[in-house]
Amino acid sequence: MLNRREFLKRGVTFVSLSLASRYMMMQTTPGHDTVFGQASSLSQNKNLLVIVQLNGGNDGLNTVIPYGDGLYYDARPKLAVPPKDVLALNGQLGLHPKLANFKKLYEAGKLAIVQGVGYPNANRSHFRSTDIWMTANPDTIEKTGWLGRYLDESIARFHGTKLPAASITGTLPLMLLGEKVVVPSIANLEGYQFLTDARYPQERESRVKLFHAINSQRFENVYLEYLAQTGISAEQSASELQSAVKKYRSNIEYPKDPFGQSLRLVAQIIAGGIGTQILYVTIGGFDTHAEQNTARVNHPMLLESIDKGLSAFYQDLVQMGVADNILMMTFSEFGRRVRENGSLGTDHGTAAPLFVLGNRVKGGLHGEHPSLRKLDDNGDLIYSVDFRSVYATILEDWLGADAQTILGKRFEKLELILK
Repeated sequence: MLNRREFLKRGVTFVSLSLASRYMMMQTTPGHDTVFGQASSLSQNKNLLVIVQLNGGNDGLNTVIPYGDGLYYDARPKLAVPPKDVLALNGQLGLHPKLANFKKLYEAGKLAIVQGVGYPNANRSHFRSTDIWMTANPDTIEKTGWLGRYLDESIARFHGTKLPAASITGTLPLMLLGEKVVVPSIANLEGYQFLTDARYPQERESRVKLFHAINSQRFENVYLEYLAQTGISAEQSASELQSAVKKYRSNIEYPKDPFGQSLRLVAQIIAGGIGTQILYVTIGGFDTHAEQNTARVNHPMLLESIDKGLSAFYQDLVQMGVADNILMMTFSEFGRRVRENGSLGTDHGTAAPLFVLGNRVKGGLHGEHPSLRKLDDNGDLIYSVDFRSVYATILEDWLGADAQTILGKRFEKLELILK
C-alpha cells in the first residue's frame, strides 16, 4: 500500500508525465486551463484532418514526374523513371509507377496534387526547414505549431472532447504544440493508458480511483496543480479511447509496415467517434542521398508504402461511412535537387508537390509544375505555391478557423475544398 506522500512522489510525477506530453511543462504557464476544462458549446465542425509527414525530404521530381520534358532525363540519367513506366496524368506529367492506387484516386477525383510547394529563401537544413513547415514561419523561431495555435484559438470547440488531437508517433511534433492544449503522442494503444502492475489486475480499479482522489485535491504549487489536472484529463482520455476503439470493425487489410499500422490506429480512433479533430502520422527514410532506387530503404519502396497505406485507410473510411468528413494532407520539409549526384541519389532541394486526399477535395492538378529551364541560383526548383496558402485553405475551408489569426498574415487560398 502507498501512503499519500509516496503516491504524490511516485504517482503524480511519473504517471501524469507518462500520460501527458513530454513538452507540457516546457511550454505551458501557470493559470492555463486544459482544453478539457473549458465551458462552452461544442463545435459544429465535424471535419477531421489527418496530417502525413514524409520525413527526410521527398524527391518530388520522382513522385510527380515531368516525363514529357527531356531536361528531366538529362539531369537524371540513372534515376529518372522511364516514360513507359510512368503513370501518365497528361502528356507532360505522371505519377511514379509505385503510386498505382493514387492514380485511381486521382482519376476518381479524390486526389489533389499541389505542385511546386515551397517558400521564399528555402532553407535546406532538415531541422530548420521542418520547423518552418511545422510553425508556418520561415522568418523567426516559433515555440508553437500552426495546428497547436489552431487548437489554442479553437479551445471552445472542444468542450467535452477529451482527445481533440493526437500524434501517432513516439514524440510530439512541433506542429501540434500549443500553449493551452496538451496533445498526447500515442505510439500504440497498449502504452496509452494508466499503467498498473499486470501481476495484480484485481487492484487496477482501486489504484485508478486513488490516482483520481489524490490528483483531485488542490495543490499549493501551481505547477503541481496543473500537472495533476492534466494527469486526470489524460487518464480520462486514455480510458475513453480504450473503450472507443473496441467499436472498430473492419475487413480492410492494412500493410504490415509501421506506416500502415499507424494508419490503422488512426482508423480505430476515428471509429470510436470521440470527437478527435486532428491526427498526425509520419513515415521516414526520404533523405535519399545515395542509392535512391536500390538501397535497403529506397524511394520506390517508400512511395509504395504511402500508396498502399493511404489507399487502405481511405477504403476503411468509406466502409465506416465517414469519408466525407476526413481530409488527408502530406508534407515534406523540402524536395530534392534537380540533378542526381554521384552516389545515385539526390541532395537537399527546394520545391516539391504535396497530396491532399478526400471525398470533398477538388481533385486534379493545382498550381504549376516548377520549370526545369528556369532554376534558382543554386540550380534548384523555384516554388509556385507558398505552403501557407495550403494551410490557409485547410484552416478556413476545412476547419472553419480564421487563418490570418493563426498564420500571422493573410495568404491566398487555393480551390482545394469542395463547398
